[in-house]
Amino acid sequence: MDRDAAPGTEEVVPPFEWRLVRRAGLAGLGLTAAAAALGLVAAAVAPPPAALSTARLLLVLAGALTAGAALSMRPDLWRAWAIAGGAAALAVAGVPEHWDSFRLLFGVLAAVELAGAATLAAPARYRLPVISGWLLFHFTGIFFATTTPPSTPWLTEQMFIRVYNPYLQFIYMRNAYHFYSPEPGPASVLVFMLKTETGTDAQGRPQYDTKWVVLPKRPDDVKDPLGLTYYRRLSITEQLARSTPGLLANVAERSEMLPRRQAVAHLIPMNPNEDPQSQYRLPQAEVARYVLPSYASHIILEHADPARAGKTTVKIYRVEHRTMNVEEFANPRNRPGSTSPYDPATYRPFFLGEFGYVADPEKPGAARIELLNPQEPLLYWLVPILPRPGGVPPGDPHKRPFIDFMSIHALDTLDLNAGDVDDPRHRNKVFDWNQLR
Repeated sequence: MDRDAAPGTEEVVPPFEWRLVRRAGLAGLGLTAAAAALGLVAAAVAPPPAALSTARLLLVLAGALTAGAALSMRPDLWRAWAIAGGAAALAVAGVPEHWDSFRLLFGVLAAVELAGAATLAAPARYRLPVISGWLLFHFTGIFFATTTPPSTPWLTEQMFIRVYNPYLQFIYMRNAYHFYSPEPGPASVLVFMLKTETGTDAQGRPQYDTKWVVLPKRPDDVKDPLGLTYYRRLSITEQLARSTPGLLANVAERSEMLPRRQAVAHLIPMNPNEDPQSQYRLPQAEVARYVLPSYASHIILEHADPARAGKTTVKIYRVEHRTMNVEEFANPRNRPGSTSPYDPATYRPFFLGEFGYVADPEKPGAARIELLNPQEPLLYWLVPILPRPGGVPPGDPHKRPFIDFMSIHALDTLDLNAGDVDDPRHRNKVFDWNQLR
């Protein structure tokens, strides 16, 4: 083929006419406007019917796709960007309140599209500085993300927390910059204990059904030959791993948290091999306020009987797995008290609270998920798995070489102790550590 030959006219595709783009964009704008109008109707009706929420979602879906298609036809026109931005802004009001993540998404899309419209409408000499400024802002944020591990420079701490963290968290570009330098931190799994009230016994004491849930779990979450789906689900646990290790140098915190924990040490002891203050992990504020209740609500709705969800609570444990070093793994004789890298004593469960549905005082007739006991003595503390003193008694096939204090704590309604946690009567109640293999 002759390189100097002019391209054939059949290769030239004319752009879409503005009239067609405008019709499609305004159709999408109208659909999202209808969803927003239904949102006003829903706000006036308490509680709104479920069919109304479904209609709003369908209108927003159709409107967003139509407006997006119009923008894709002529992304070179600022008017197409403006119409798409208006549709996204109306979609924020059109999406039901409980779809809050999509409200956030459409809000960001509206801001991006309106900014794109303003950039294209501006004279060409202003576009390059605007685009260059955004690129500089973006890559500066990534640079600050790489320098956030301790010890954190003062400038990074101020800029990252005050400016860049919400931006990078939203686009998920602050996750994997320092996993392997010098070593990755311990991996975690989430263990949930669901407790559903089923009635009372002859003495009037409440009776419960219990169920353990592990996230992620092998082999259920291994859906491909390389196990990629499992390891990606491990990132779910990392959302809860963002915490402040140890007790802060705060007089009020030291005077309250540590004595409260020590008051129940005769029931669930602290790990004698670690400093007591290092066994406390306070989650970051957004984790405690938003992420933990969201996970708890999902687990209850996913794994409990819908008819009894209101009588179901869930205890959450983030279980760190202490990875053996190379010497311990290569030579079993160097492993203290264990010959398996999956020995329960290598796991460190941190209790993150018990959650359940309570009446919402702001919305009569509705319920919301809440932390049930903020004064729980073991809240955010390590619940240790300790080797059994003296090992397994000879001739006792039921005793295990470790004491499972996580099960003792989770099954508090059974009043278990270190002596009877391995009783065959409770074997189907306590946590099965083989699930983590």
